[in-house]
Amino acid sequence: MKLFVPISAAVAWHSTYQDVELGSESPKCQPNAARDSITSGEFPKGFKWSFATAAYQIEGAYDKDGKGQNIWDKFSNENNPCHVEDCQNGNDACKSYMNMDRDVGNMAKLGVQNYRFSFSWARLCPKGKCGVKGEHSAAGIKHYHEFLDKLSAANIEPFVTLYHWDLPQALQDEYGGWANETVVDDFGDYARFVFQEYGDKVKNWITLNESEVVCDLGYGAGFFAPGLTGWGPQFHCRHHTVLAHVKAYHIYDSEFRASQGGRIGITMNTNWYEPNSDSQADKDASQRWMDDQLGFWADPIYRTGDYPPSVLARIPDWALPRMTDEQKKLNLGTADFFGLNHYTTSLVEDCDNNGVSKLESFKKQQWPQAGSGWLFSVPWGFRRILSYIDQTYDSNKYPVFVTENGISSRGNGTDLNPELDDDWRISHYPKYIGQMKRAIEEDKVNVEVYTAWSLMDNFEWTTGYHERFGLMWTNFTSDER
Repeated sequence: MKLFVPISAAVAWHSTYQDVELGSESPKCQPNAARDSITSGEFPKGFKWSFATAAYQIEGAYDKDGKGQNIWDKFSNENNPCHVEDCQNGNDACKSYMNMDRDVGNMAKLGVQNYRFSFSWARLCPKGKCGVKGEHSAAGIKHYHEFLDKLSAANIEPFVTLYHWDLPQALQDEYGGWANETVVDDFGDYARFVFQEYGDKVKNWITLNESEVVCDLGYGAGFFAPGLTGWGPQFHCRHHTVLAHVKAYHIYDSEFRASQGGRIGITMNTNWYEPNSDSQADKDASQRWMDDQLGFWADPIYRTGDYPPSVLARIPDWALPRMTDEQKKLNLGTADFFGLNHYTTSLVEDCDNNGVSKLESFKKQQWPQAGSGWLFSVPWGFRRILSYIDQTYDSNKYPVFVTENGISSRGNGTDLNPELDDDWRISHYPKYIGQMKRAIEEDKVNVEVYTAWSLMDNFEWTTGYHERFGLMWTNFTSDER
């Protein structure tokens, strides 16, 4: 087979696009009964099943009730050029802000018991400043209180994400957003405000969602909001997201944990990076990918307090600030769980000549492809990443919360004539969940939560409404959605 393999634009220091010839005789292409089999049956007592969304992707009401503009409001509404497929935007999305009863009612009908969603920072603090001198939106504050109360009445436990990519535009304009260290203090003020306001109703907190995507696509490659490019913005953003998480954790731990009794962690995204051969060079290359995408955040928080040595050896200090000894001590152990978003697997080969970085290329095999160009269905990779996390970061100390896993389809028909025979998702979920069960039973990985992305079809960033991840189908041309 001939695969055209893009080197991830999400990691700006990797090499450029490559044509790769990969023979179908590769053992990674072939079925493997021992590897591919899945396990069914009951999960451990207390295991939680959850569904997820994010504020910008479902709420709509982008200019209602005093909400401030966020970076995705600006980015998705720019049209010279458009940043989103067909010049779509999230101004209305799923209209969930105006339809709380609809959403909670649908979840109740499905028997949902746990729901992960995010607060909109700019809806609560329109200009991004949430401290005592900041501007707060009474309507925004009331909205989330009402929503949490409705979830409670339906016996649905909330898992709340503080930041899911929608930085207040005012902070981006003022000092460059995540590329400037000032954001760490502003995020801390926001976190403190939210803990104080909602902490009696929320016992599961996630500080940041997929900082790798935020920084690499938004501040490095320029494909996502706010559209910046360069190593400096990218790696300063990465560094500041670590510091922001650590700050929020310590605020909760020192000021609120004793009275509120909740848990707090961070959600990181990663593929499983499988060596394409048993050579040591390919194994080392695979580890470098794990260090870049997962270890950059996981090592400081769960393992050493500092970035992986492979990252420090490759990224100069003008781009990536170094941790002080004091900061390393502050970093280590700043989570009550290990939040994982996982969708797909990549094959990795070492490359001797692929640009300035001298880092490896990766390629995705011709596994079943989803409606997203980057997403291939590779269930056995899910077990391997879970086992890797356990072996590297100790899931007994930091239980794994799978905070996103799912599959997309492209379109699912039209709003007038939907294709609701959803064989793709019906096939996909049992395979991934079955591999997770093998990780729990055979590899003794401590997984406590599994979250499906997403509850409903929503605004999927630069592909707009063209990709559907939802377990509930959304009619985007209907006023009611």
